[in-house]
Amino acid sequence: MSQHSQNNDKPNRSFGEQGGLSDSRLVEVHSHLARDKEEPSEGFSILPIVIVFIFCGFGFWAGVYLTRNSGGFSASSFDLDAPKLAADNGPKAFEPDVAKGEKLFIQQCAACHQATGLGVPGAFPPLAGSPWPVGNEERVIKIVLAGLAGEIEVNGQKYVGNMPNIGAGLKDAQVANIVSYVRSAWGNKGEPVMDTKVAEVRKAIGGRGQYSPKEILDQHPLESK
Repeated sequence: MSQHSQNNDKPNRSFGEQGGLSDSRLVEVHSHLARDKEEPSEGFSILPIVIVFIFCGFGFWAGVYLTRNSGGFSASSFDLDAPKLAADNGPKAFEPDVAKGEKLFIQQCAACHQATGLGVPGAFPPLAGSPWPVGNEERVIKIVLAGLAGEIEVNGQKYVGNMPNIGAGLKDAQVANIVSYVRSAWGNKGEPVMDTKVAEVRKAIGGRGQYSPKEILDQHPLESK
């Protein structure tokens, strides 16, 4: 008998016999995996519900906090120098704040006039004991808003200065606080200045350039002691 005939006479082997998984083995493996898998439980899981309640609680608290502390969601509520402040569900009139005025003075003016208000001899005139910032409030407001250039005399001493218009870049309330501070610090006896007065003067002078000493004194002469 030929070799070909001998090969045909051999019984065919199944896939499982050749090294694969038989049908019975596959069923057994599947059953084993099914037993190991956790069966789903009925009802609700407590943990997701608790997490949902926690997030809802945070959302409610945030809403209450914003409602109580947002000042009606007005930007001016967070501006410490705003002319009007929200309080007791109504507007509160501006009141000069010399503490804020002192802080602004240190930032804007002390480099020349010094924190003591004594200025620098021969260079920058003093504000302490000077008649220039006290008396008529429009005089000092105009100088702060527009600046002053030229020779002035303070307490018998002459100064040739060039004061910039620092108030042009400040809010009315900020200018009012600075001027109110200068008029009451170092023994000065000037009355405080309101932001509405600063706004009035600013509107009247517009964007003009610096005053000369003669021009400002013609409009607002120094008061005699």
